[in-house]
Amino acid sequence: MDLQLPARRKTTSTGFNTRPDAVRVWVDELPLINTEKSWLLLDDALEQVNSLSISARDRLEVLELLTTSVISVAEAMKKVFLAKPIPLRGQNLLLAKQAVKLCNRMATGYRILADDLGHDDSQTSQLTVAIHRSLRYLSEILLTNYQIYIHYPEGLWKTINSLYALAEQHELTDQPITDATLSTPAASTISTVYKQILLMSLACPYRLRQKEIHFVYNALMGLADTTRMHNLEDEQAQGLFMVNLNTDKPPSYRALNGSGPVDRHCRILDTTSMAKRIRDIQNRQPGNASRYIGIGDTDILQRLMLAWGVMPKRRFARHAKSAKVGLVVGLNAIHARVTGPGTESTGSEEAIADQHYLQDPTFEASTTFKTNPFDESGRRIVTTAKTPAQRYSSEDTIDTPRIESWKMINISAGGYSLLWDSDDSSNARVGELVAIIELDNLGEGDWHLGVVRWMKGSSAYGLELGIQMLSPCSQAVWAYVDESGILSGRKMQGILLPEIKVLKQPASLLLPTLPFRAGCVATLETAGILENIKLTQQLENTGSFAQYHFSTSIND
Repeated sequence: MDLQLPARRKTTSTGFNTRPDAVRVWVDELPLINTEKSWLLLDDALEQVNSLSISARDRLEVLELLTTSVISVAEAMKKVFLAKPIPLRGQNLLLAKQAVKLCNRMATGYRILADDLGHDDSQTSQLTVAIHRSLRYLSEILLTNYQIYIHYPEGLWKTINSLYALAEQHELTDQPITDATLSTPAASTISTVYKQILLMSLACPYRLRQKEIHFVYNALMGLADTTRMHNLEDEQAQGLFMVNLNTDKPPSYRALNGSGPVDRHCRILDTTSMAKRIRDIQNRQPGNASRYIGIGDTDILQRLMLAWGVMPKRRFARHAKSAKVGLVVGLNAIHARVTGPGTESTGSEEAIADQHYLQDPTFEASTTFKTNPFDESGRRIVTTAKTPAQRYSSEDTIDTPRIESWKMINISAGGYSLLWDSDDSSNARVGELVAIIELDNLGEGDWHLGVVRWMKGSSAYGLELGIQMLSPCSQAVWAYVDESGILSGRKMQGILLPEIKVLKQPASLLLPTLPFRAGCVATLETAGILENIKLTQQLENTGSFAQYHFSTSIND
């Protein structure tokens, strides 16, 4: 990201007409239904506006007139490239870059305005708007990079921090401004937007699914003001997190910055009141607390409370390992490959101290299972049994699931970091169930079951995954939803994680997110044996699969 503002030149009669009345007409004639053409027109207009020397009043009015169209086009582009295979390729990647570029053009325009007004104390109201709008567009750039799991551009945090420092210098951080970039305009402050950006970074967004990232971003608009910013020299300052306004770095844990001399550019972020507010909402609204504050589900809320309130510590040593591994993505694809359990010993616990707290998975054990036999044609062998599975022989002839080839970066006792540097896109998503095997041992059939907990990529080195391994053994099963005591006509793939008595860990089931739910009665088919069960508690729902505790006493 270019930290230098573009040089400005005098206006000419042949360039873009920057008179507000002319721009108003131009905006009304934009063909917004044609996203590509509108992007080209807006991009060219903003490039010219940012290169011209015009009055601060006209610049502000022009940018404000363009805001609604820019947001509309950027959102239309997002609807196309979001939810596409990661890493983005081809047209989808181009659209993502264009959406970011458009927001950067707007942020640059407001930064030019802030630069022009920063030396004039009589123009504080316009300066407040300029800083506020610039931060909003920079936050959209950051959000988009999070949503497509790539590293934010160099210089972005330097710009964000510098703008907030400028607002502090002119005592503008708490001045309310109507945010016209929102679908429903609402009042907010520079402090609100800045803290929203900080908290989004601290939420470990590369560990969230795309929709979860958006939910969290929106929820923070209402939660950010419950946090407090303090100067580092304030002896009463409390808070886990710190940000240096003079650096190109996001916020980090205060404890990681040592105990050096006091830096006047450092600020402490105290999230105590925010955590208390979330707990209060949970206590008052136990059934829909997360929806009350705009976050998608309670599991996300619990993870965010940990991210904003507890400094994690990885419990296992990390060992570098260079190898190729195969990855099968998705519960159905994994089910097509597995039949029974196996075990693998876990590593010893070892506390370490490094600076990868927000990236490195913290896991406890791996799980191993054996693959199903396949015939020479590559299809699963179907066995004959006097069970309801007889009726679904057509479902049992499943093509061999795709095995993706990944590079192993490192491995700990309960987690993997993998790298994808292929020109193709992967099926991996945050929250997906995956099975891993070293490609050199493919014939042995020992697979490890895990969950993708974070992903992050860049054009320089590719896409990186963090995978949490599940319990030490597992077994492929079938599950049927019981409807009024009658076995459902459709069986669903599932994976059973058996009880581990020594860890006091009860058995659980990994099932599709629909049609199962906590409280429903189901039938479990394990190795041809049918058993009635009741799903008693949902432990997790990633959007790709759900995990349940269950009971064999269906009347409980």
